[in-house]
Amino acid sequence: MDQHPQTTFSRPSKASKALVFIDPKTGEPVALPSVQTPNTSTSTSTSTPPPPLVQPPTRNSRASSRERSVGTLKGIGPIPDAIHPAPKQPLTISRRASPELDVYARPFVPESLTGINTLRGPNFETPPRNQLNFQEYIEKSLPTQFFPPPIQSTPPDSSFHPADRTQEHYEHFFQYHIRAEIEEQQRQNASYALYAHPVDTTDLHTVSFKVPGLQENSPYIEVDDVVQVRQIQEDRHIHQTSQSGGPRNVSSTFQWTGVSYSGRVSSIQRKNETLVVRLSGPSLQPRVFRKRQGEFMVHHLKFNIQFPVPKERFLPMRHVLPVIQQALREIMHTSERQLFSEDSPQTHRWIRSMLFPREVDSKLQTSLNNLSFNRLLFDSELNWEQQKAIESIGGQNYGTLPFLISGPPGTGKTKTLVELAIQLVKNVDNVAHILFCAPSDPAADTLVRRLASHFHPTQMFRLNRTSRAFTEVPDTVLPFCYVSDNALSLPPFKKLMAYNIVVTTCRDASLLIRTRMTNSDLYAAEHGLVTTIHPDEAESFSTKLHWTALLMDEAAQAMEPEALIPLFVVAPPLKSARLPSTPLFVMAGDDHQLGPRLSLHSSPLKKSLFARLFARPVYAEHPLARAKTGKAPPILNQSMLPILRPAFANLIRNYRSHPAILAIPSSVFYNDTLLAEAPGTGCLASWSQWRGKKWPVLFHNNVSPDGMDSDGGGWFNSGEASLACWYAASLVRSKLVEPKEVCIMSPFKAQVQHLRKVMRGIDYGGVFWDVDIGPTEVFQGLERGVVIICTTRSRAKYVEKDKELGWGLIDMPNKMNVALTRAKFGLILLGKKDILLRDPNWKAFLDFCERNGLMINEKGLSEPAYDIDDSVRTTLEKGLLDKEEKQKELKVSRALGSGSQNNGMWTSGMQEPPNVEGYDEDEYDEGVFDLLDPPIVL
Repeated sequence: MDQHPQTTFSRPSKASKALVFIDPKTGEPVALPSVQTPNTSTSTSTSTPPPPLVQPPTRNSRASSRERSVGTLKGIGPIPDAIHPAPKQPLTISRRASPELDVYARPFVPESLTGINTLRGPNFETPPRNQLNFQEYIEKSLPTQFFPPPIQSTPPDSSFHPADRTQEHYEHFFQYHIRAEIEEQQRQNASYALYAHPVDTTDLHTVSFKVPGLQENSPYIEVDDVVQVRQIQEDRHIHQTSQSGGPRNVSSTFQWTGVSYSGRVSSIQRKNETLVVRLSGPSLQPRVFRKRQGEFMVHHLKFNIQFPVPKERFLPMRHVLPVIQQALREIMHTSERQLFSEDSPQTHRWIRSMLFPREVDSKLQTSLNNLSFNRLLFDSELNWEQQKAIESIGGQNYGTLPFLISGPPGTGKTKTLVELAIQLVKNVDNVAHILFCAPSDPAADTLVRRLASHFHPTQMFRLNRTSRAFTEVPDTVLPFCYVSDNALSLPPFKKLMAYNIVVTTCRDASLLIRTRMTNSDLYAAEHGLVTTIHPDEAESFSTKLHWTALLMDEAAQAMEPEALIPLFVVAPPLKSARLPSTPLFVMAGDDHQLGPRLSLHSSPLKKSLFARLFARPVYAEHPLARAKTGKAPPILNQSMLPILRPAFANLIRNYRSHPAILAIPSSVFYNDTLLAEAPGTGCLASWSQWRGKKWPVLFHNNVSPDGMDSDGGGWFNSGEASLACWYAASLVRSKLVEPKEVCIMSPFKAQVQHLRKVMRGIDYGGVFWDVDIGPTEVFQGLERGVVIICTTRSRAKYVEKDKELGWGLIDMPNKMNVALTRAKFGLILLGKKDILLRDPNWKAFLDFCERNGLMINEKGLSEPAYDIDDSVRTTLEKGLLDKEEKQKELKVSRALGSGSQNNGMWTSGMQEPPNVEGYDEDEYDEGVFDLLDPPIVL
């Protein structure tokens, strides 16, 4: 066996001499201060320590007897029959490296490059574009002398603990964890830094460059974010031989130009993973070519690039917390008798009841509801549960607390909220102005598109931050936006007040706070003017609130402090006369899907306001709650009265997925309450790869080893990728599904990149570009005809670390639920059975597949189990079996017919997917960097 040479790195010397800059306007040199080199200890502490250096072993030159060609599927590429792990070989580790291999260590970057980022020098800041003058807007709109004074944050006392989310320490709890999240994002963004990175220039003040991972939001960047860039001069010395004239040796040295730029992102091309950044300050130094004594020296235009965390994203949350805290503090010192007396202000109770609702905030129901509704619907397709939710909210008979709509995947949460918004504006007397929010821009744009046919641009407004690019706004949404000076902006005050519905993101609702367009400020201005002009009538004057309802879609994806921003906009003032009515607060979401997107996986910010409220006794302990008894909630009858009116609605009718796809998510996450009512989900029944019951669900036990990408870091699995791409190609070539209806997802970014490389490579003819491939998280809220899930992980020893980092799909119930519920009429899961069985949720799925014969293992097909205890079957599973029993003869006839068809594309020996062989985990513990290529033999 060959021995591998010892791996070493050649570190170029660090140069601190700055280059001369020329001012393009004057042509004169720009005087810059000398660059200060930090001391050795500082440089050492700030640089990233190198991981152990290893040389991956090579493949055994002798092919296995199973490594042979089995034919080619026309238009798809060769089908590997066996994928073997590389034979175990010793690893050669540098003497400088630790003997313990850290597979999670960051890729090594020479200190000669990382140290440049610690050097001091002038920094040229690029100003943000399209900034709104908030003070000018306020002075043109309202009498500022009546505004209440700002509320300052107070430091926590000695009794505060970071786990204390009580009313008393509400502000301090979130301030603490927001700071922790910012710090974690800073650490994470440091890992995305690029060193000596090549760039393209359209001019000497604009650069564009590739950012690996940008398509997966790693790092997460928005237009007008700051990007820190330092130009690096690379001197590449090319020594030529005197005999052949060809290059003999190439060496490079790096030096900093002495200037850094705080550039601003002007364009994001996520599909191409490209950023365009504009810079202010001295012009960039161009490339230089020189020849000296037979030696070429080339100066390449390269940068060190860093991605600072834009703290402005968190400022609106941090600014609103003191106001919320004061309202909670005041209600804590108010007695129950004062609180519910006729003369007491309800506003203090409103804030508390929205954030900490109790049974006392609900109303009692003493009679059964009518089974029919008299309300004329604008959407005639709404089902009974959706209509019931709209009837309860419109009637405002459930009390003063948030109304929560629990909407599992495909049950029509947004559809319900859209109809509710129309009903409130057109048919409810005391609701005239609605703030409609969602956590993201795409979700908010969706709301506008669905409401567009019911409201004119003079009635509905899409509020955007001024930095949002026009290219990001859909054409159908743009008419509902306000444009000023060629930028998205706020309309004049009078026009803003006339809108019936304002749609925005939770974060961009802060624009209404900064322009003093909250209920509290508008009330203060109106009440102050009335008191001044008509002092005798001030006591009898009834002031109405402007914002009369807050609707929030996809509420489970918003951090609680993020949800507080629009909540504060509509909140009544802290001190006021008794109001004729208080605002409605309605949230729709699903706390069993992915929550807020955070860098710190263990952060309590992962629990949204929606999820926290649903866990409170007034919701969770209600007799009609979905999870109250561990089964479907009972139907309300006379014997259950009196009962608190439920301030929630459980949507149960799924209009997306085949019953077999929905069976386990319904049972595991929704107490077996979901009903499958999607039409046309049997369109793949004739596909030849379904097994057992021929339901459109398949688990393929993939035992090929995972590996670590030694360049960019991250886990991937070559054998699994080959299987996934083979299945996708087979489905597309069957003509039963369009390529754009097929998606492949994995929770690991490296596997996503590997899948794209395989699926769009030469083996598949480059004809499958419309197959959507991406990380699991990006598919939340989306749906596809067929979903192929790559779990990727095959080493049990790394599962705990995955859980700690929030990676993978094992012991990640919400991420698992998202993955399973994207599919409409086909679901294929690839993973190692032994690993998945350790997770009780995945075990339920595998048991479902095994007892119905929907499984392929390493030894062949699994047979459907017999004599199964009927109690372990899910409701949807029983329904499928009952249907099969009633149509048995027809089912057998169809199965026999489809089994003999090949659509003219299949030949003998080609109907099976590629087999993959596994490995002994202990044997390959050291082979983390054994990157396997599928052995495809033609």
